[in-house]
Amino acid sequence: MCNSIGVKFRVTTFGESHSKALGAVIDGCPAGVEFCEDDITKYLNGSGVFDCLKTRRNEPNQPEILSGVYKGRTLGTPVAIVIHNKAADSSQYMQLEGIARPSHAEYEYYSKFGLYDPRGGGRSSGRECVSRHAAAALADKILTSKNIILEPSVIELGGIKITDDQHIGEILKSVLEKSSAGDSTGGIFEVKIKNLPAGVGSPVFQKLDAQIASAVMSVGGVKSVEIGSGIEAARLSGKEANDVFCYDDSGALKTRTNHSGGICGGISTGFDIIVRAAVKPTPSIYIEQDTIDFYHKKNVKINLKGRFDVNFTPRAMAAAVSTLKIIILDNLILSGIIPPDKI
Repeated sequence: MCNSIGVKFRVTTFGESHSKALGAVIDGCPAGVEFCEDDITKYLNGSGVFDCLKTRRNEPNQPEILSGVYKGRTLGTPVAIVIHNKAADSSQYMQLEGIARPSHAEYEYYSKFGLYDPRGGGRSSGRECVSRHAAAALADKILTSKNIILEPSVIELGGIKITDDQHIGEILKSVLEKSSAGDSTGGIFEVKIKNLPAGVGSPVFQKLDAQIASAVMSVGGVKSVEIGSGIEAARLSGKEANDVFCYDDSGALKTRTNHSGGICGGISTGFDIIVRAAVKPTPSIYIEQDTIDFYHKKNVKINLKGRFDVNFTPRAMAAAVSTLKIIILDNLILSGIIPPDKI
């Protein structure tokens, strides 16, 4: 099992949904970055128009930095962060041990390891992402200082495209109506990575777009990732799809279009990187379903009870953004744009 991401700025996450704690160990952070628990708390507490779709598990998420920071600055040594679970309720899950919840990973973990943690999805739970957020809070400090910005937006919910802010209200109403019947929905989000200089990334097997796709696909529930025009590129002619270079009146290099999504040959072009991802409906629903008891090898019915998301597209988007920040910073260090030892 791989629990680490990155080469120079390397993050290892640990913990399960209902274990005592989750956290991250960050190796390769340059020395001299201002960083404290409040930075993590502020990062975790970001909110927006999709607050009603947040998890119903109300964790306080109080981070503790165990190492790698002295007098509010990183030392260049491993930064260890822990966040204790305080609001986990395992009672409903323990009644389902050995029962495969449809489109969850219990049976697959059991098949691989011969045992699994039935409490809240264990390591495959969306709760794992709090570890990524803690690490991303540190990455974000460095990226922001270099004016590298990630702009996320949910562009579709429950099969309905979001065209403007006024449209969001009626879409949320539709999503919540489906949830009132015990069902769930999915969605699509987009992330723009702005101000990343040209020359970041590597050819062939470490292409920047390959790393981005892998990072986003590592988020639970993400079923597809596209960059730039994505699948639509297959429907264009070469003349339509090619991003033509030009210099504008000020002498600045431009492209007339950005179908490539800011990456060519696995290397950044210096223009906006555009990533989109599709998120499946929340698999935990309040409708009776057929499944199996894999402990006793028999067919059974399942009726789930607990605290489940109506639609976790915004949460998946947030996890993807945090994972992308880790990958982008790692590539900036690898490219020599950010010094590896101290800021």
